[in-house]
Amino acid sequence: MDYRCPLCRADLGQRKLIHAIVASMESDCSVCRGRLRMNIHDAEFAVVLVSFGAVVVVGLLAYWLQSHALALLLFGVAMAGAAALPLLENTWLRRWPRYVPAGKPPAAS
Repeated sequence: MDYRCPLCRADLGQRKLIHAIVASMESDCSVCRGRLRMNIHDAEFAVVLVSFGAVVVVGLLAYWLQSHALALLLFGVAMAGAAALPLLENTWLRRWPRYVPAGKPPAAS
């Protein structure tokens, strides 16, 4: 994932923790103060949606069937979902720009 500011090309990779906490999709560059928007790839959205859906389904099954094996599977599904995004970022989305100027429409995947 390319974490550079599209306006001044400063590396904003240290801001990942801030964006994990902040719910807003727009923020300011810490160097040039330009308004930036997070650029979410369709694959990221799909991974989050599928992993959340799998956690819900397996969690409901584990609760309904009172199965310890399914509860353990639930933990594994949650860990796989948590590991999927960093893996996707470091392999397939290596050159994907994380930020775009706030006025620009989303990039096509």
